[in-house]
Amino acid sequence: MALFKITPINLGCREIPRIRGLIRYEITSERPFHLRYRLITNPTSPPTDPTVTSRTSNPNPEIIAQTDRVALRYPCAADSDAFVALRQSSRAHLEPWDPIPPSGLDLYSPEAFDRELETHNTDREQRWLIIERATNAIAGRIALTNIERGVFQNGRFGYWLGEPFQGKGLMTEALRLAVGHCFAPTESAGLGLHRLCANIMPTNTRSRTLLQRVGFVKEGESKNYLQIQGQWEDHERWALTIENWNP
Repeated sequence: MALFKITPINLGCREIPRIRGLIRYEITSERPFHLRYRLITNPTSPPTDPTVTSRTSNPNPEIIAQTDRVALRYPCAADSDAFVALRQSSRAHLEPWDPIPPSGLDLYSPEAFDRELETHNTDREQRWLIIERATNAIAGRIALTNIERGVFQNGRFGYWLGEPFQGKGLMTEALRLAVGHCFAPTESAGLGLHRLCANIMPTNTRSRTLLQRVGFVKEGESKNYLQIQGQWEDHERWALTIENWNP
């Protein structure tokens, strides 16, 4: 077993270990969605397609986890144009599920990306871009918010996938990567959480199917839980604990 010297790297809001470069994971099992990670230090870059308008210009991404098709990484300022372009082109697809912030912030604006960047790596929030590796395009985003430590060790997922990337199974792979990273111990550069939850509208059948595929279980319903487009909407509560996680 190889030994690595671990030193800290500051990513803006907190420190995580660094092992001779950026920390990255890849899948080592050939079984579909059977996630067994190993650290890699020099992943090969996938080919890029110059016609993909959502492709990122980030030259040195901080990859959190990846499969052959999908990578999760932190955003950076260079991602703004591609991120906003994908959000705006997918607005009709995403808007029915989006809350309107009390501040009135347009969730499809460059200012919304600036907020993503400000909160992408804090003690309370983590935000990861979903990258389609074949094109290096930003396909969507997964956020883990309301992270609570102590005796709770819990976090709440929110996610979206751009309309051009629907129907490829990318979100299932990406969410499984995110769950694996959240449950991985802190000694392995994971978050060391015990419980993950997601709240979805009953009419969001795609989200329900996604959560079921990944292993989440419906725990109940909350009436008038969240304002979506100015209307109070009921939400289903789904959760997954590390004891029931099947990598």
